[in-house]
Amino acid sequence: MLSQVRPINKSFCLQVLCEDNFRKLFRLIPNLSQNNNHDSTISSKILTSGPYTHTILLQHQSAEPSAQNPSFKCRVYLDTQSVEVISIEGNLPPNKLQETSPKDILNNKWALNYFLEKWLIFQLQLLNAEQNIVRTISA
Repeated sequence: MLSQVRPINKSFCLQVLCEDNFRKLFRLIPNLSQNNNHDSTISSKILTSGPYTHTILLQHQSAEPSAQNPSFKCRVYLDTQSVEVISIEGNLPPNKLQETSPKDILNNKWALNYFLEKWLIFQLQLLNAEQNIVRTISA
């Protein structure tokens, strides 16, 4: 399905998508710069760090050990406030790495970052549902 979403100006929309993913990610993990963050739903680990960038690994924490969740290797740009997916491992078909035309590279980047956006939205919905349950129980 994500291959069907094709904006007209994909490079501009990709930048907007990466900036929006940055905001969503920091709503989920406000203290992302601390290594090995294990919040209630998301596990993040900083793989490499520079003055303005982090390379991180994101994964949903599951109570079921058999559940296979995708793990996202992302580059977080703190200066431009954007997140770019480097790779995704998990329940996804492998990328066609032999396609190296600029159009194919842009389409692949779009698909990876679009999937991250949908995953982050799902994680935010899970977090909101958890918070609503806690509020209901404590009320």
